[in-house]
Amino acid sequence: MMTRRVLIGTGVAVVGAGGLLVAAEATGRLDDVADAVGLDPRPEPDPGDTRILRRAATATAALLATVESTAAAHPGLALDPVAAIVREQLAALGGATAPASPAPPADVAAAVDALATALDAARTDRRRDALAAGSPALVRVLASMSAGHAQGVRAVRGLR
Repeated sequence: MMTRRVLIGTGVAVVGAGGLLVAAEATGRLDDVADAVGLDPRPEPDPGDTRILRRAATATAALLATVESTAAAHPGLALDPVAAIVREQLAALGGATAPASPAPPADVAAAVDALATALDAARTDRRRDALAAGSPALVRVLASMSAGHAQGVRAVRGLR
């Protein structure tokens, strides 16, 4: 038989623990609390980050197709290092299928300008995505990609 004191004490303890859990969730410390008691929390992916990741992967696949089509149309341009960087970036994002890339301009100078413009637009887009992302790991990847695209712009403009 349970006494009234035991029942009230148990109720207070349960309500107090529940209140602490609610407070931990509200302050973003629930994972820390779970770690402290020996649980291994698995965070749910942020839907916004998932959309950013998919958009970046698709855009990077399209950029790779542009770099490769420019390299194929103008074999004299040293675009292998730029293509390698974009391939690595695409692999870091998990890959994606590229849409058909339009043919690059026939004039070498125009092709270099078009590719530099595409890389610069990708740099700006990844920078914007990094600012919008919530996951620190995704922010690092996107910021690194933006820096890689900036290097690509510089390398491509040096081909003129």
